[in-house]
Amino acid sequence: MMSSIYSMDLLNLLFKNSNDAVFFMENINGKYRYIFVNDAAVNLINTNPCGKTIEQVIPSHLAKTIIHYYDLTIEQNRQVEFEDFTYGKMNVRKQRTTTIPVIQDGKNYILAMTKEVSMSLDLEDKYLFMRSIFSNSFLSTILVSNDLQLLEANPTFLEEFNIQMEDASGISMLDMPFIERKTAKKLKSYIKRARLGENVQSKMLFFIDKHNERRCFTASFSSLTSNGENIAVFIILQEITEFIKQGQALRTASHGLEMFKNAINSLADVIFTDVDGNIIDINERVIENTGYTHDELIGKPHHILHSTYLSDSASMSFWQKVSKEEIWREEVCNRKKNGEIYWVDSTMIPLKNELGEVEQFLMVQYNISSEKQLMSELYIIERNFRAITENTNDFIVVTDRYGKIKYASPSYSRKLGYREEELIGLPYDRLLKPESVKLWHEALNPETVDVIQEQKIELLLYKKDNSTIWTEGNYTLTFALSNHEITEIVMVSREITERKELEDKLTYLAYHDSLTQLGNRRKLYKEFPLLKKEADETGTCLAILYLDGDNFKEVNDIYGHDVGDEFLIQFGNSLVRSVRNEDLVIRLGGDEFLIVLTGLSIFEKERSVQLVHIMDRIKENLQIGWLIRGSHFSPTASMGISIYPKHSISLDVLIDLADQALYKAKQSSN
Repeated sequence: MMSSIYSMDLLNLLFKNSNDAVFFMENINGKYRYIFVNDAAVNLINTNPCGKTIEQVIPSHLAKTIIHYYDLTIEQNRQVEFEDFTYGKMNVRKQRTTTIPVIQDGKNYILAMTKEVSMSLDLEDKYLFMRSIFSNSFLSTILVSNDLQLLEANPTFLEEFNIQMEDASGISMLDMPFIERKTAKKLKSYIKRARLGENVQSKMLFFIDKHNERRCFTASFSSLTSNGENIAVFIILQEITEFIKQGQALRTASHGLEMFKNAINSLADVIFTDVDGNIIDINERVIENTGYTHDELIGKPHHILHSTYLSDSASMSFWQKVSKEEIWREEVCNRKKNGEIYWVDSTMIPLKNELGEVEQFLMVQYNISSEKQLMSELYIIERNFRAITENTNDFIVVTDRYGKIKYASPSYSRKLGYREEELIGLPYDRLLKPESVKLWHEALNPETVDVIQEQKIELLLYKKDNSTIWTEGNYTLTFALSNHEITEIVMVSREITERKELEDKLTYLAYHDSLTQLGNRRKLYKEFPLLKKEADETGTCLAILYLDGDNFKEVNDIYGHDVGDEFLIQFGNSLVRSVRNEDLVIRLGGDEFLIVLTGLSIFEKERSVQLVHIMDRIKENLQIGWLIRGSHFSPTASMGISIYPKHSISLDVLIDLADQALYKAKQSSN
């Protein structure tokens, strides 16, 4: 039972409304049982686990990590922090957990608090993230469609320019009352450049607010894309009206400047420098993020915060902008007082006095370390992927949703003979034999979609020299976050040509006589239903012709078994020459053969003429005979016939009736 010190009421009071997930666990014989979880924890793991152990609730690979750190917390009797990842169908979540040991009445407990620190692998989502960040900030954000319609704006923008979104529907943004004529022309140009993929930053624009006052903003334009296509342009507006006015507030860093600093204090590091780059003022975030005190930074060059001096290209860009009194922006690697490095998106704005001379610089820095770390992790993943794919004999291919090749591993070039540039952009079905194209198209357009399950597929591929190879592969579909449509197909295959050739050989042996290479009894039972179906559909008959070579035993006795085997081969060949391609010649065993004659008339008189003609041709070819080791053979054969469907529809019955007719024929000849 839980101690009163950690009663359910107390835990609810402390943690029920916490945004972080909170777990209170009891260690029972080495297993951790859930005693209490708050609502955030229930939402995180999608269940209320109270009364259950970790192993009963959490997937084993995650539970192993969690238990390790819980054990470490108890063993060392100290607070422990760790990070882990959970993987969903569409994203990766990164979480940081703090564990605190609690020992009460000889029992061990763990108090664990988990905070999500995830970032989507899809870097395009940064725009949606930025929108949520700026929703209640002093910065204005707007989303503009390709046809210049105002799709969305944050409350700051709507309030400042007295805009109702319902009134803006159907009106070009360039025609709205807050847009100046000169601004409209520039705005249209910047949006067009952003749509083409250009990173358009720090452009100065003027708007007319609800009080009919002219206000100045720096604007940054980012393309919002889906599946590689631009769907809108995201614009961040930072007002700099006060910085370009010649007023006392800017010159003396008065109350107005303090209000501005307080407004952005929660978002960015703010640094003021003189024209020589020496720091003259900072906000509290700089102190919190760097570990320096106010006095340690004031009067020092601003690059005291840099981990290294700027690269040559960044430095050249900086001085070019400064000399032209323009806004400069760059990603900079900074270093804290304790040596820890962090990345910032740094913007430096020249501030002019009443004479139009640059008097100070305002530097605004946003921490982008998480994004940089993610990019580094993605780079490592990509590098490892290429190292694996470029040194494997497996065929690895990535196509778009239409089957066009985006990436093909070197195995395709080595084994198929194509150059890499010939493969990229080529529809994958161009590599396939016709019998495999249908299978590939079914993979591109599945009736049901499973986002996790791999699918198997066997495909026959053309080499560049028109020879072929068989592959067996597993393919996986990937989906867009926005509309859940297939975006890519990833397939890993291996060559199975030798296996397929062996399968074909074994299949052939299973359905053919090893001596004569004619079909065997198994072949007869496989093909007869198809021949019967065709006869029913065309309104024709089939005949089962049972043959037995006369005096075959004498050939073996006189000439030996080798000659006897060759005799049977030639006997079978003679039968094949005597009938049509659509007829089926079978060796039943010994000197017994069976022929299925197809396409016979349903009228008995006409059918009899057909049968006599075929039987005469068989006798004539046998009479012509053949030479074996200098001896000429011209054998005779006895025959028995049954008719489908006149005599029976059963193959076994038809064979038996033909055998009986053969027996009677032999009796008559004797």
